[in-house]
Amino acid sequence: MNIFLRSGFKKISFLFIFLAAVFFAEFTYAQVKFSVVCPNTKIGKNDVLQIQFKIENAKSVDNITPPPFNNFTIESGPNQESSQSNVNGKISQYVAIGFTLSPNSTGKFTIGPATATADGKDFKTAPITIEVVKGSIVQSQTNNSQQSLLPPLPNLNFDLPPAPDNHQFDDYILKPGENVAEKTAKNLFIKLNVSKTSCFVGEPIVATYQLYTRLPSETTITDVPSFNGFSVNDLDVNNDANLEKYNGRLYKVYTIRKVELYPLQAGNITLDPMAASNKVTFVKSQYLNQQNNNSFFDIFQNFGSDAVPPEGLVEQNVTLKSTPQVISVKPLPAENKPAGFLGAVGNFSILASLEKNNFTTDDAGTLKLTLSGKGNIQLINAPVIRWPAGIDGYDAKVKDDVDKKQVPMSGSKIFSYPFTVSKAGKYKIDSISFSFFDPETFSYKTLKTATLEVDVKKGKGIQNNSLANNSQTNTGLGNIFSNGIELIGGIVLAAGIILLIIILLIKRNKKEGSLEKSIKVDDLENAAQTAIAKKEEEKFSVREDPLAQVHERLLAKDSKGFYHTLDASLHKYLSAKFNVPTNEMSKKRLNEELDKCNVSLGTSLMLNSLMEEVEINLYAPSSNVNQLNNVFEKASEVVSLLDKQVCK
Repeated sequence: MNIFLRSGFKKISFLFIFLAAVFFAEFTYAQVKFSVVCPNTKIGKNDVLQIQFKIENAKSVDNITPPPFNNFTIESGPNQESSQSNVNGKISQYVAIGFTLSPNSTGKFTIGPATATADGKDFKTAPITIEVVKGSIVQSQTNNSQQSLLPPLPNLNFDLPPAPDNHQFDDYILKPGENVAEKTAKNLFIKLNVSKTSCFVGEPIVATYQLYTRLPSETTITDVPSFNGFSVNDLDVNNDANLEKYNGRLYKVYTIRKVELYPLQAGNITLDPMAASNKVTFVKSQYLNQQNNNSFFDIFQNFGSDAVPPEGLVEQNVTLKSTPQVISVKPLPAENKPAGFLGAVGNFSILASLEKNNFTTDDAGTLKLTLSGKGNIQLINAPVIRWPAGIDGYDAKVKDDVDKKQVPMSGSKIFSYPFTVSKAGKYKIDSISFSFFDPETFSYKTLKTATLEVDVKKGKGIQNNSLANNSQTNTGLGNIFSNGIELIGGIVLAAGIILLIIILLIKRNKKEGSLEKSIKVDDLENAAQTAIAKKEEEKFSVREDPLAQVHERLLAKDSKGFYHTLDASLHKYLSAKFNVPTNEMSKKRLNEELDKCNVSLGTSLMLNSLMEEVEINLYAPSSNVNQLNNVFEKASEVVSLLDKQVCK
């Protein structure tokens, strides 16, 4: 019996690990949920409605189809949002599309259910009833919504200061013979301001889109720039208007969007225009001439109270567009470029230390590398450590403390590298080099840390498991076991399965009278391993042309199919290229694999830019054929670069 138990436990160990991994993998994703988000179900006729359809915790979203918006006009949308996070192995993510709607009339209206297909299943939201009343009852949460109208511009309610000042414009007055279109163009426009028009790759610029106005208007953003070729970081904006002089005239200026852009490649890159639809209201001067004893400010105060009859108003609907801006991005100089340079641009300092200098072979050590400074710090991957013989190093765990609201970004990154030593002795870890380009001095600089020494004593032969907790892998069992509830449930289930297998094997051996029959478990184990190995070989095989199906969608001018096929093809290609299951290929894991294979920073940034662009266009794709061609060319270039740099 003892012989059987030793043999049985050995043989079922493979099954235990396999079943436990399958069991716990099911807990890494929460239940898929599809819902409608609408902060205000009661609005005024003069307000807008924000509505969003959100699918959460799906591994793969095929489509989201919004309902018909009867009795409403779409002012903006579909606008896509997406997010993914991984905390202790628990994956949380969502994809959503949102709309800004204006009601066509007052009353109670029902917006029907939206539908979606995700993880091979169909989902449907509940219908929602919206009540529209006269006037305006805009609530603060609507004003703060990401997809709301612009910060409160002067409109028919004329939300002016409590007393008149010297900067109330009278351009809203339409005199006989004046051209409405010309008057509007002169007094209302969107302007793009940039901090610089020339920079190096990796050197940030700030782009600010602003609305200049001397007119009362209602403004809705209809098209936003994509910023292809840049890594984008949104900066905070002030909703209040400022007075600025432009071409000798004062304007109220509202900041619509302000972004920090880090160019990813050299060349002339165009910042696309921002577009907005506007409804401008003019008052005929004949009406003003009839107002006796009314000051200019009084007219503004009474303007929203039916003080002007319909025949005294002239409405003009216009579309505004900022002028595109070309940014000249210079390549980093080839002269004196350090051999280990990976694309860091800015001004940095570096410090290396050991968590402890003395430990035994039973323990694990940690090398901490702190990178501080300002620049494109968010794009810097973990530097490579040249470990001495006898030390086994592992992937770094990264902790960020970066202020993304400063330009350029500033702060620190701490890379923690766990390592183990199998033999006792004294070891020296050579200094770690880090190179960056300083755009202020137009020169490369190389920093080196001090040499580190560690003294390792012989342990008692007890295997150290602390690396499971320090591992950076998002889906490892060490992270999943950190959830207490899942741990208890997993242990109970796994123990039950093991006990059942043991009982069945004991009964079978007793019945047949020979313990040698248990060898069949080995056959089962070998067969399972062979099947898994064959499946893994098939799963990680790279197609001869990974973009063949994408090219077919391009030729068919199927924009929606193009982006969905490209998204799926890229994930399959990357999964095969790096031998990582598709469901584990998060952005963080991808960057780790790119760094592990020493893929150049330029290629890594181009790949991340491509995947962001695909993600943005999954549910609201552009039908522009030239844009599809550009995306396909970028994808082909990325695949070609990865094939050259990643050996498999």
